[in-house]
Amino acid sequence: MPSLPRVMSGLPLFVFLLITLPGREASAQIVNVQDLFINQSDEGLQLGSVAKTEIKTGNTDYQYYNVAGVARYLHGRHTVVGTGNFEYAEKGGDPFTNRHFEHLRYRLEVLRPIGLDAFFQHEFNEFRRISMRLLAGVGPTWKVVDSDKVYLFLGSVYMYEINELGGGDYDDAGQTRKIHRWNNYVTFQWNLKKDIKVLTTLYYQPAFADFTDYNLLWNANLSIAINPWLSVVLTYNFSRQNVPPQGVNPWDSALVAGLAVKTGLLFQ
Repeated sequence: MPSLPRVMSGLPLFVFLLITLPGREASAQIVNVQDLFINQSDEGLQLGSVAKTEIKTGNTDYQYYNVAGVARYLHGRHTVVGTGNFEYAEKGGDPFTNRHFEHLRYRLEVLRPIGLDAFFQHEFNEFRRISMRLLAGVGPTWKVVDSDKVYLFLGSVYMYEINELGGGDYDDAGQTRKIHRWNNYVTFQWNLKKDIKVLTTLYYQPAFADFTDYNLLWNANLSIAINPWLSVVLTYNFSRQNVPPQGVNPWDSALVAGLAVKTGLLFQ
């Protein structure tokens, strides 16, 4: 008889940001959740959450709020991952970040190493003029290498995208774009040593009707474990929307160093 889902630790989440270098966080044509599918030794339910805030008053009037959560359920050949994030910041009473997203993904291991991915995503980002972005996709995957040293994973799926643009003094204000895209991604993890690993994922999403209309996201992550529950993590994100809304920079990047902990309702 299958065991009941267990709530446990095991999802590394950023809880203390030590250094944030200039550059806005890579905005999300895609939410990268591929790392949550790599380490699947424990079946059942895993939960994690993190909340961050920074408030300054006096010579500097600054407020920053961020709440994120993630859940993963693994049972046999079936994996479900859900994640969400809310972020808001203002300086001198003027907001400069206001965004949130929710992402749900189901992965089925059809016949090793071939699998199937299906996902749905909702996003709002005021300062990229995204009133609403909906993504839905489905297609095949291939786990090329899955060893203790190296992990290599490929996906090539169909994706349907709906974009509702925000207002303002722009010719495209309030427009809705519906696009059929080819969503390609590769995830590579290299375990240099037992306590050091490199993880990177690259997404490339051209529109079927026009390959010059593409979205690109690259995420690179270096993790150094201090002990079984605490790691130092360096992350770089780069994204490019080759056909952005009017008044929006086509690319964003961010470099963040921080501490990651394994956390959940039951710490093990």
